[in-house]
Amino acid sequence: MMCPRHLSFGTAGLRAPVGPARSQMNVTQVTRASAGLAAWLARNATPASHHRNRIPSGMISDEDPCGFGLSIYGENGPLRVAVGYDARYGSHTFATTAAEVFAGAGFEVTLLPTPTPTPVIPWLVRYRRLDAGVQITASHNPAADNGYKVYGPEGSEINVAEEKAVEAAIRATGDPLAVPRVSVRPVGSQLRRYLDQIVAEVDPDENDRLRVNNERAALTVVYTALHGVGGRPLAQALGAAGFARTYPVVAQQYPDPTFPTVRFPDPEQPDAVARLLGQAADVDADLLIALDPDADRCAVGFRLRDGTHRMLRGDELGPLLATRLLAPHDGNGPSPVVATSLVSSTLLPDIAGELGWDCVITPTGFKNLMRAGDRRPGPLMFAYEEAHGTCPMPHLVADKDGLATALHACAWAAELKALGRTLGDELVSLHRRFGAYAGAQIQVRTSDPGGLVDQLRTDPPDTLVGIVVDSTDLHAEQGVLITGRDTDGTRVRMIGRVSGTEAKTKVYLEVSHCPDPRGAGELLKRLRAEVEELLHGI
Repeated sequence: MMCPRHLSFGTAGLRAPVGPARSQMNVTQVTRASAGLAAWLARNATPASHHRNRIPSGMISDEDPCGFGLSIYGENGPLRVAVGYDARYGSHTFATTAAEVFAGAGFEVTLLPTPTPTPVIPWLVRYRRLDAGVQITASHNPAADNGYKVYGPEGSEINVAEEKAVEAAIRATGDPLAVPRVSVRPVGSQLRRYLDQIVAEVDPDENDRLRVNNERAALTVVYTALHGVGGRPLAQALGAAGFARTYPVVAQQYPDPTFPTVRFPDPEQPDAVARLLGQAADVDADLLIALDPDADRCAVGFRLRDGTHRMLRGDELGPLLATRLLAPHDGNGPSPVVATSLVSSTLLPDIAGELGWDCVITPTGFKNLMRAGDRRPGPLMFAYEEAHGTCPMPHLVADKDGLATALHACAWAAELKALGRTLGDELVSLHRRFGAYAGAQIQVRTSDPGGLVDQLRTDPPDTLVGIVVDSTDLHAEQGVLITGRDTDGTRVRMIGRVSGTEAKTKVYLEVSHCPDPRGAGELLKRLRAEVEELLHGI
């Protein structure tokens, strides 16, 4: 008889439907996961105070009301962990369970008091110099799911090797009912301090304050929280940053674990942003913001010249924001490091080559992206991947951060509006410099996503839209890369991989370096139709 499989780490932690089985999220699983993680940390973690010189000085708090153990025992005090949670079914119970297991193992626990955006946990780990952090969340997964995300002492997700070691420790955990648990009292909310710090990143200089505040007051912003935890924090952040004309999609503003107005609470999905686009038309919005339910991802849209609106793809917003946040390297000192994943657009590497940045391409997932600068002379300054995940300020939050991304996009859009321009105009300028780029994603929900990818790997097409292609096996990504280049320099690319968070296959399509922007769009349509037919036949 085959034993039920255990939960394993995917692209972003443990995720599964809530239910009683060993392959599902429940109190028993959270108890085992927390006991295993505590045992692994106790054996392997270097006290976070030893990481102090690796964390920017501005992040370190001398006032640490959550750090009683450190203040009493110094560097030899107990290991310290923060636990947060989103608003999904079971999240509060799972977070309480995790906190009590850590406390039972002798940890000092910072348990957040209310559902909180995921970026607060990696920020808090750095800000309080903690040894680890756990966020109970399934991010943008369907309503039936929940998850368990783990951060290490530098505020980034634990890496693949550490995940395997933690999984082994979880499997070695004995009877969950015998795991010691100690009651934990939640601390005060840490959200205000986090919001203060990300708002400070977009504060204007004193000499520019009047002009900038006038520009921001003239920008009309609509936003949706997609029934998650980001609605109130985003409203507070926008208000503190000087944006006065902001309109939430009220039907999606407050947490609701059933996600009643969307099929999937994912800002990549057209139906998820349909109400946002409708409200943008009603108020003639300049900018549109869509957070995912735990507010670590952010999609952005803008108004077109004809008064309609469209959302930027993640592969458009990421390179755009990089050019906003980083100056060209002047040759003095190490080049700043930017990072993107191998399934993301090739536009950021092209920009980096011209502007003197050091661009690192990693496997998918921010646990890989945030380590892009580890073996580079320069610091990691920016990272993004195509699924609307952006890390605009790694020195504060070593993970994707939807709220910070929204603030930077709004600040830029306000400046552009004062000049009679939009984010769309900036994108056109990039395409004029580097050739037109167009991309799309096909998602195939299936009980055997690996089988579909295997078929693409063993029997790849010889051509795509008439262009001869080559294929490359992506072992670490469980995927396949298919690329080709036309005589005029136009390139086509197709990547098939298994999703790391859901039972589906993702196929990423890109047309790049096309001399004609309209031609790029038409070629992408042909490419998508051809690939959809190919997938239908598998």
